[in-house]
Amino acid sequence: MTVGGAMGTTSVRAWVALATAWAIAVTTVAIWVSRTPLPLLREQLKSAQFYSLELCVAVALAGGVVLARDLWRSLERRDIVAMTGLATLALMLTLFAAPRTHRIFYDEQIYQGIGQNLSDLRRAQMCNDGIVEYGRLRCFATEYNKQPYAYPHVLSLVYRVVGVRPGAAFAVNAVAMAATACGVYLLAWLLFGDPVVAGFAGLLVTLTPQQLLWSATAAVEPTASLACVLALVAMLQAWRSGSVAALAGAVAMTAYAVQFRPESLLILPALGVLGWRHRAAIGAWRLGWMSLLGFVLLAVHVTHLFAVRNEGWGTSGSRLSLQYLWPNLRVNGPFYFADERFPFIYTGLAVIGLAWRGWLVERAALVAYLLAFFGIDLLFYAGSYNYGADVRYSLLTYPPIAVLGGLGAARLAIWLARLVPPGWERPAVTVGLLFQFLSYAPLVRATTEEAWAARADVRFARAVAAELPPASYVLTHNPAMFHIWGINAGQMSLATVNPLQIDYLGMRYPGGVFVHWNYWCNAADPTQQKYCHTALGTVPYTVTREYRERDYRFAFYRLLLPRRPRP
Repeated sequence: MTVGGAMGTTSVRAWVALATAWAIAVTTVAIWVSRTPLPLLREQLKSAQFYSLELCVAVALAGGVVLARDLWRSLERRDIVAMTGLATLALMLTLFAAPRTHRIFYDEQIYQGIGQNLSDLRRAQMCNDGIVEYGRLRCFATEYNKQPYAYPHVLSLVYRVVGVRPGAAFAVNAVAMAATACGVYLLAWLLFGDPVVAGFAGLLVTLTPQQLLWSATAAVEPTASLACVLALVAMLQAWRSGSVAALAGAVAMTAYAVQFRPESLLILPALGVLGWRHRAAIGAWRLGWMSLLGFVLLAVHVTHLFAVRNEGWGTSGSRLSLQYLWPNLRVNGPFYFADERFPFIYTGLAVIGLAWRGWLVERAALVAYLLAFFGIDLLFYAGSYNYGADVRYSLLTYPPIAVLGGLGAARLAIWLARLVPPGWERPAVTVGLLFQFLSYAPLVRATTEEAWAARADVRFARAVAAELPPASYVLTHNPAMFHIWGINAGQMSLATVNPLQIDYLGMRYPGGVFVHWNYWCNAADPTQQKYCHTALGTVPYTVTREYRERDYRFAFYRLLLPRRPRP
């Protein structure tokens, strides 16, 4: 027996099986979320996150082989040459033009620490009291973080290959910069089928100043942006091939992509716009099973969003509200037209590309992509690009601008063909884009003043950490960065919560117990300052190293604990 119409020749039994599978999946997640106390749920997520992300990668790799094979066969030699050139330029600018430094503190260190926990312990957690012995982290006090876990998982994959190294996160983002240039090229090529448009699009994203600046950090935004681009590329290629394996791989890549940042889910509207055109080719029954696969791969992430829904995210007020719309728009709107941090020429080219006739669905998808990531920041209390280092949020808007700008640059080349000798129009536009980038080179090379105190703290702490005696322990606000450096460390608050903990540490670590007088000990935050003073108020101490920058003082104190035999 079959069902006609939209269902084609798919049997009723097949549709019942699909509906049953959906019911089981949704019911299972609903029961898990509704009947598990929140503290226990967060504890369970520490393990569930690891295996869920591993499954995403496994399915993505399996399907990615088919996707990559089919895509490679579709490309011509000039496409390979163009992407190789773009990737090389992007990598060279990231490594040699932009200074390698941290720009968002202490999130970058937290991400690296979670990656170390995923690698060594297979648990998605922050380690508040841990030791690094015999090349592996052991943790005794943990905390579940509110941020999604795909980026730390990427770091954990690298750590498993090369070991836990401070430079690994920087290497990941440098590679991500090169991959973004290629990804934007492929996205434009798949959307418009024009290598000229694709080449200009890849060049624009490669020469975007903030893209380069943040690709030389250990922040999450470069990989979050890349993941969204790759999700679109994979899905477009899967729709072209129609292979079940390719579709499964694209679904897994999309599921992984939306787990980099909370707003990464907003790539789905762009996928929906493009998917509408291919709905007939995919078929309702296949779409149902692929959607179910996506739901299964995202079940843990959906549960994570539920578990952290009441987190303050640094504010006691509303995190998202219309009251932030106008103040943020006054900053973020002009950013693309009249701000030294973003080339207004790119915006102009994007406007030209948007006005080009044809490709209505493709342009609509790019607009949806841009507006989704631009719009969410307008509603966020810290969404202004002038709020601290939050200009990094703009990175997720660059790929759609670059693709539309590539379309505009190709149009500009057509107009120039009337004014310059034949064959000179494309080189002229390319040279013009490279020349205008020179005016932004000083910005790209600058470390900038933001977070100067925290940067000085990390630089000083790393220098001292290399000189600490073996088997020592550091009390600090930022144990994750010490764990990455191979140093035993724990939260400063341990001394406040349990004063006897210091005596235990003195017996456990013959190399000494040190207090890291860090950024938070200088900040105008009475709660954090109390932790620092309490840690030094229980036993005598001596200053081992000290450093001042402006009005901030950083130091390492050694606690003079009596030598006691361990029981």
